[in-house]
Amino acid sequence: MSFLLEGGCQCGEVRYQITGEPVRLTICHCNECKRQSGSAFGMSLTVKEADFAVVKGRPKTWTRSSDSGNAVTGCFCGTCGTRLYHLIAIAGLLNVKPGTLDKFEGLAPRFEAWTSRKAPWVRIDGLEGSFERQPGQRTPKN
Repeated sequence: MSFLLEGGCQCGEVRYQITGEPVRLTICHCNECKRQSGSAFGMSLTVKEADFAVVKGRPKTWTRSSDSGNAVTGCFCGTCGTRLYHLIAIAGLLNVKPGTLDKFEGLAPRFEAWTSRKAPWVRIDGLEGSFERQPGQRTPKN
């Protein structure tokens, strides 16, 4: 059985493919995800690096520190600015921005992180778990 998800930026300059089942889809309420998405939360579709390939164009990158102190590198289209994916500190995985997928149907978030920073009016049903901070992180930066 073959698996394929495709996506890209708004202008079409950068395209990618995912050829393996995603690990998870997570909602994040941290301040950086809210700022990056321009919304009340961000979303990350975690996939294996080996299952991900840029098939057209070359994304630009920008690196920042996360609340855990780890580096997060955002990969985006240099023409239209669409954030496509993040390189993260977990070996062998990366986080795709699921809004950049051509087809989003059939994907549902399983977890949410940073609920300590969640807007009080946001309600998300059907989650398997919620975390006040980043899972595995003990002390957030303010």
